Amino acid sequence: MIGTLFTGLAAPSQAQGPCGPHGEIVKVLNGKYKENRRALGLINDKAVMEVYISAKGTWTLLVTDQAGITCILAAGEAWDEAPLFVEGTGI
Repeated sequence: MIGTLFTGLAAPSQAQGPCGPHGEIVKVLNGKYKENRRALGLINDKAVMEVYISAKGTWTLLVTDQAGITCILAAGEAWDEAPLFVEGTGI
C-alpha cells in the first residue's frame, strides 16, 4: 500500500519503510489518506516521532532525523483512541 506511493524516495533500511524529505511524505499522507498529525515526541534529542491519523482510522508512524529525512516505520488501519485516564483524579 504505502510502498507504491513513495517509489521516488530513498531505499529504506530493513527495519524501515520508505524514506525521504519530511514535506514530501506528509504531502502524500495529507492528500491521499487524509491523515493529519495527532501526536509527536522526541527520541533522545536525535529524532522526532509523529503519528498521523485519518478520520477513517488509517494511521502512519513517522520518524524524522536531524537532517530532515523522514522514514515510515509503520502504517495501518482501525486506529482507536482510548479514553484519557488521569491517575488519581477518578477521570
